[in-house]
Amino acid sequence: MQEKLSNHNSDNEVELGNFTGRVSNFFDSFLSGIFNFIQLLYRNKWITLSLIVIGMALGVLQTFTSKPKFKNEVIVAANFNSNEYLYSKVKNFGAMKAAASTPLDSILLTGISSVDIEPVYNAFDFLLSNYQRMEAFRILSERGIDIEKYLKSKVAEKSYRYHKITFFTEIKPDSTDLVINNFFDKVNSTDYFKKRMQFEKVNLVAKREQLQRSVDQLNGMFESFGKESTSGSTVTSNDYSDMDKLFMSKEYLLDQINFIDAELLESDKVVFDVFRTVNKSTGFPIPPFIYLPVLFVLIYGIYVNLKNKYKRFTTTKS
Repeated sequence: MQEKLSNHNSDNEVELGNFTGRVSNFFDSFLSGIFNFIQLLYRNKWITLSLIVIGMALGVLQTFTSKPKFKNEVIVAANFNSNEYLYSKVKNFGAMKAAASTPLDSILLTGISSVDIEPVYNAFDFLLSNYQRMEAFRILSERGIDIEKYLKSKVAEKSYRYHKITFFTEIKPDSTDLVINNFFDKVNSTDYFKKRMQFEKVNLVAKREQLQRSVDQLNGMFESFGKESTSGSTVTSNDYSDMDKLFMSKEYLLDQINFIDAELLESDKVVFDVFRTVNKSTGFPIPPFIYLPVLFVLIYGIYVNLKNKYKRFTTTKS
């Protein structure tokens, strides 16, 4: 038994020694490769210096001539069932630019190189905002359908209230807000949704008042628990078994009121700009006058190394 244990330990020591040797050989080869590369560049120092100068010159030229590209993200609320309208406007942005009515409008729209839109996934708000959606959610759950997959499907994505619009611009950073505001002015200028906004806001206020009355009635019921009914009282109950359901009903009504308050706050426009993050640079983080010389030298070093290996291979073969 002791002899087997001794042999096992010896095998482990041999494997560890082999692994250590391989690691040591790898680092030796790596350091040797770097040293040989530096020697190669030194032997061709004039070509190397020329590549560095050319790379720096091209990098400086690119810095001064190329337009900076920025990424701008805007979270918007689509009001009055304008989701389909908003998506069509973004999808047909090229047509919007082509239909610019004034030179200024054309300049501002041209400042946007591309635009994209995607929903801000929020299952709670998606279901809470519509009773039919809650019923559909219940039916899908009972049938064992993947709810998460459904909520992120093409069918559901346009039904979300909040969406993220991404603008890519190639203009000066101080003009970004002006360009984005012009885009939203164009989107919000449709007469149909302007007229719809007038009565939709009135309906929202009326709906909120009805929900608040329901909450007040529930509060009256909670106050009446344990008390004797009096003449003139509205709704009373002494059945404590329904307390949980009543509390849940009140929570749902309060959530609905909160949802409507948010809608009223954001209903001044068809597409309401909630918040934005602008002028996020999309360019390479290292300036071109730094990475271009390094890139040229690396390409040259690889080329010379492959050329030398090819010569040795052909010489050996012949």
